[in-house]
Amino acid sequence: MIFVLVLVIYCPSTILSYIENYHEPSIAQANTISRVVVFSIDAFRHNYIGRGDTPTLDWFLEQGIKAEYCVPSNPSVTAVNHVSMITGNHPDIHGVLGNTFYDWEDNKAYSLFSDATDPYRDTNTGLHLLTTEPAIIHAEDEGIDSMAIGWPYVDSGTFYEGKEPEFVFDYDYLGANNIRTNKGVAKKTVDVIKSHPEIGLVFAWMPGTDSSAHSFGTDAYQVENSIESVDSSLQYFLEEMEKADLLKETIVVLASDHGMADVSDDEYFLEDKSFFINAETETGISPYIAHDAALELLYFIGETNVTKVEKFADYLRGGDGIQAVYVNEANSAIGMNHMDRGVNISVFLDPGRSRNFGGSYEGMHGYLNNNTDMYGIFLAAGPGIKQNISVPGMDIIDIAPTILDLLDIESGFSSEGSILTNIYGTRSTDFSYPVEDEEPTESITAIIPLLIAFLGLPTINRLRKKRN
Repeated sequence: MIFVLVLVIYCPSTILSYIENYHEPSIAQANTISRVVVFSIDAFRHNYIGRGDTPTLDWFLEQGIKAEYCVPSNPSVTAVNHVSMITGNHPDIHGVLGNTFYDWEDNKAYSLFSDATDPYRDTNTGLHLLTTEPAIIHAEDEGIDSMAIGWPYVDSGTFYEGKEPEFVFDYDYLGANNIRTNKGVAKKTVDVIKSHPEIGLVFAWMPGTDSSAHSFGTDAYQVENSIESVDSSLQYFLEEMEKADLLKETIVVLASDHGMADVSDDEYFLEDKSFFINAETETGISPYIAHDAALELLYFIGETNVTKVEKFADYLRGGDGIQAVYVNEANSAIGMNHMDRGVNISVFLDPGRSRNFGGSYEGMHGYLNNNTDMYGIFLAAGPGIKQNISVPGMDIIDIAPTILDLLDIESGFSSEGSILTNIYGTRSTDFSYPVEDEEPTESITAIIPLLIAFLGLPTINRLRKKRN
């Protein structure tokens, strides 16, 4: 009677538990895509993979694809390449030419940074400054809710043609809530997705390795610590998504806006150089300079004499510490000749040279993107993605059209980039992250009494025989 009672009580739950735990999804189920989450890991150079103790990244490589490198837009700075990443276009199309750039029509210089002494400076950034559609707005137009977390030029209350993502947590929000960290961004991302699983597209910006490499150089142990911080933050995201049963239908993309080069001279000031002073003296014109650390954008506001501008550039070419000088339409060759914001002269410093903004630099970016130190990363894993393979290098503008195609909404999206069909593949099992159980699983708990009953049956029989 005891044995029968145990079977009646426990067998149904045991059978159901086994069915649940040993269920093999169909190929179609294992490749169902409900959302794509893109993490931009700031300044994560292409050859940082493999540095430090990174079990999550190691697991990610086994589960997905890794591009050999990702080439950023020119210039290789934060603002430009985050906009390139979400629009699939270079600056000559999307309109953000630097961390600081001048707009001829508005007669303003827009910037991520404030400068009270700059007569043109306006720090009012946002979607309204983009001159081509970002992927998050295209997704909204196609009926898919999108979210941006800390993404440059996606600020709360700003709109692209009257539209914004359904969920926006901008840079100021993250700072005010003290969550502008790798872990904080990962936690905020997964918390919102868990509360709103209908979200189909996410762009989240992690601090990554940028600050540590600027301060200590690319080979410093502090950079390795930052890499490990990224790894543990991604682990948290994957574990929480797995626990919520949301990971299996989620493609996770890891990208970076640019790489980093070591600095040998952080006291380079273009306007102090003799060849620059000679250019001003001989031509009689002086530029407004939109400063950055590794490049200078020169605008001759009000000057209509093109010959003078070209002569000014001649004095700069070949100057000590300068890698390249592009003038007016020549900026088209590097994707920086925007119709309304085109720069008169763009000056790129030699890698290793850097302007000093009041602090000491051991690492810098912003150099021409033909310098391989500027190359970033691109990794992807999830349903519909090949597993454990490397693919050739790609361009940062390939990211937006690819993720929209994975969501089956790429049609109508205007992009210079290509769809990375070489990463597409078929999984045979669910995309899942291994999570250690804190307690015995339901199946084990349920089967223990059943085992006791079976093991106790001989004893019961012996007792019956003894009594008889």
